[in-house]
Amino acid sequence: MSINLEFIDIALLSSVLDAISEISDFSFSTYDSSGALLIPFKREDKLISQIKAYASGKDEHEKFIRSGIERAVIRKEASVFKGPANQHHLFIPVIIDNDKIVLVSSAFYLVRSEFEDFVIKRGQNFGFSPPKMESWVDVIAVKDYASVQKVASHLKSLLENILRSSYERNLNHKRYQWAKTLIDVLYNMQLPAPIKDVHSLIVDALLFLFHVDTVSIMVKERNFFKTVMSSGKLRDDVISLYIEDNNHMISRAIEGLKPTSTNDIAEISRLGFPDSINSMHIFPIACKDCTHGVIAIYNSVISREEAYSILEFCKLVCLVFKANILHNAYDECINDMHILNTSVTKLAPQLHNPDLLYESIVDTATELLTAEKGSLMLPEGDSLLIKAVKGINKWLAHGIRIKSGEGIAGRVFKDGAPLFIKDVNKMELPHIKPKPHYKTGSFVSVPLKFASETMGVLNVTDKTTGKEFTERDFNLLNQFASYASISLKVSNYYNLAEQMKELSITDHLTGLFNRRYFQERFTEEIHRSERYNLIFSLAIFDIDDFKLLNDTEGHLAGDSVLKELSRIARECLRANDVLCRFGGEEFAILMPQTHKDEAFIVTERIRNNIKESLIYRFKKFPRPAITVSIGLASFPEDGRSVNEMIRNADIALYQAKESGKDRTVLFSIS
Repeated sequence: MSINLEFIDIALLSSVLDAISEISDFSFSTYDSSGALLIPFKREDKLISQIKAYASGKDEHEKFIRSGIERAVIRKEASVFKGPANQHHLFIPVIIDNDKIVLVSSAFYLVRSEFEDFVIKRGQNFGFSPPKMESWVDVIAVKDYASVQKVASHLKSLLENILRSSYERNLNHKRYQWAKTLIDVLYNMQLPAPIKDVHSLIVDALLFLFHVDTVSIMVKERNFFKTVMSSGKLRDDVISLYIEDNNHMISRAIEGLKPTSTNDIAEISRLGFPDSINSMHIFPIACKDCTHGVIAIYNSVISREEAYSILEFCKLVCLVFKANILHNAYDECINDMHILNTSVTKLAPQLHNPDLLYESIVDTATELLTAEKGSLMLPEGDSLLIKAVKGINKWLAHGIRIKSGEGIAGRVFKDGAPLFIKDVNKMELPHIKPKPHYKTGSFVSVPLKFASETMGVLNVTDKTTGKEFTERDFNLLNQFASYASISLKVSNYYNLAEQMKELSITDHLTGLFNRRYFQERFTEEIHRSERYNLIFSLAIFDIDDFKLLNDTEGHLAGDSVLKELSRIARECLRANDVLCRFGGEEFAILMPQTHKDEAFIVTERIRNNIKESLIYRFKKFPRPAITVSIGLASFPEDGRSVNEMIRNADIALYQAKESGKDRTVLFSIS
């Protein structure tokens, strides 16, 4: 739930935070419980600024902040969470009644090594480098965890007491304003008030000001104007009276926006009124574009001046009713916005998973309209395919294809325009036959559009109440469809980005990591091994006589061997080993925390499995099987840098070739 900022003194909170910053060496930003920023850092620390200067860093940091806020709100206590740069932030939830805000501290480390580890492993992604690490020592903050917890406890208590006092003062002041305004509005009949109260004020004012005998308010219901409130001597006699809407007195009063009257006993009797009534005046509560009812005054003599005053009074009453309508519409819009915002938040967590996003869209749409059934249809080729359903057996819907322009959904997709039908049996679409499985006969079908692109169709049927869908339902679904369309587009971009990322680090032929990725992992492994005094091994191998294979059997055969060999090698490796295509027919394996003798066992298993599995009936290639030669070197025994390790593994590979191929050779300085 987002906090009601109307009752929180943001200026006071900002001032308090400034003071806290001065005495505690902590700087804070403030968010509401939904993650919206209320008060930014007075000055953001350089570490976070450096990370957020990169798009990926900014995204990671913002996700971390949102996640921390959610967890802090759930825990309801001050918490320290670790961020993407190994830095820590203090999250302090401040709870005032049912409202919550969260204070997020500036970054700090518990030990300097956390920062150093970040720089080594990921720093290069954000412009940090080990040689420049010392220049950041004075920039980063290192704090004692116990001291942080103590400060957090005191800050939470202090802020809750200060803000609660401010909150209650502002709330009471607002309640006083509301009460005073409501009294003024009802007294002057200018601002929104309950219809029953307005009716009561009308009849009381007329009785008091004009001393009439009996007065009533009549409101249209279907084809009648029915009495809804009465007061005066004959109030019990007239409370059950009604007049048909085509009665000439009613029609003249509303159409002419002027009063009508009669003292004809026969005419009054034809209306079915009791004998106690001998005269009647009708005043319209209406304007040019709307009618809110009529005022009926009985057994009273009303002068021309009084009639004019009553008519002007009715015009003012009409404005009050208009204000009521606008007020209710405003409340409805605010409520709809809240419902939409709540609904949209359900889509965001599913953006990375299209299938879950499809289901979430349908579930949310049916929930919005309190409907039993719904479906999402997206284009595939020249047809629409059902991607998610609710209230329908998904296996029955699976595989159903509808061509563009065919049926209701096909027409909505083709035209890019929504279709709202209150009664399917009265549908005036000659080329579309209604389906027999509708329960209520009312449905809504809206296109999902992004800019000029129609991305799909969202269908909702069968309101759980058994009633028809309303214009409000239709508008609500249309607005939700806009959010759903954006979510679909973002999801598409997200998945495309993931695919592009995958392509950027893999070899397109074999599916193995490419040399670029291998170089990055190699550098990381050297830094890690140096830091923690670990060992690792590097193997480089290539296919024996691969050029001869290409020359005799062709490049397609060569490609087939490369793909099959990659599969075999990958199956022989352990979870932590990294295999890449180093170039051409050459491959490399990085084996973390692996001694040379253990690495030798792994490479021999790879070599033997390749030799035993890659046996082809070649037409011209003179070898009975595909074999590989392998050179093996270990860190730090055979080198302490990337280039040195690769050079020595290559030397061992060359020795394997010179020794007759189809073997593994360990690098040795001697």
